[in-house]
Amino acid sequence: MLNKYTTIYHAASVSEVQMILKNITGVSIVAGCTEIARRQTGRTLQLPANVLALAQVPELSTMSKTERYLEFGPCVTLGNILQIGKKNIPEVLYEAVRTIGNPGIRSIATLGGNIAAKGQRLSAFAPLLALDAQLEIRTAFDAFWIPMSRYFSNTGREQHKNAEFISRIRIPTETWDISNYTRISRSGIISGTTAGFAFLAKSQKNILSDIRIAYAGKFFFRKREFENLMIGRSLPLSEKDIIILMDKAELFFDKTLYPPSYERKCLFNLLEESLKMLT
Repeated sequence: MLNKYTTIYHAASVSEVQMILKNITGVSIVAGCTEIARRQTGRTLQLPANVLALAQVPELSTMSKTERYLEFGPCVTLGNILQIGKKNIPEVLYEAVRTIGNPGIRSIATLGGNIAAKGQRLSAFAPLLALDAQLEIRTAFDAFWIPMSRYFSNTGREQHKNAEFISRIRIPTETWDISNYTRISRSGIISGTTAGFAFLAKSQKNILSDIRIAYAGKFFFRKREFENLMIGRSLPLSEKDIIILMDKAELFFDKTLYPPSYERKCLFNLLEESLKMLT
């Protein structure tokens, strides 16, 4: 049973979504509603006072691919992503999505809902962060592109004054020599310690040409400055190289934001194991 005080608005186009955002104050945007359902503890489903459903907007459920980019609408389901096949999307994203829920959940849960979940970053967050995903954000009046790494923050900076929604998710199409996703916690289960770790690397003539490291759980981490310390190093890495890099990693993990904890230990262990892939 729904909250009897809830008003649900259905939009058929992006322009209708923007019109509703302009006219209705404090509206909550949903697609598959799996995140709302996951947080429920009672026997009845409780929804916010005003809900805007996006699932019936065709433009928000499309997928496209060019030579440079792969684009997803935020309402593309996780099941649809897996149906595309591992050969057609970045492997690190495919493996992350495969760990989410079960086929029934993936048939209704959406990519936009997964990355926009509040309180804890879910499985698709780290891969998209590592892949330099860009988000198209629409407000009631305009639209703009922003790197995913700048749109979200560990300090709640993404709580914007104006109502807005993710309308497209764009991922550069690149080839990686090493592509690895590791999930902390059981597959399909979300707990307080659930997190994802994404590691990407490519080389040219035994030189590390690019590397991406992203972690997302209660907090998320990716520092290009840290990655740049490794780019240009000769491969394979030596044991001494790994010790030096792990020591330098301490400088990039502010203990006020990333205090000593189980999550911090997991992150450092995953980082060390990933660097060993380059030996």
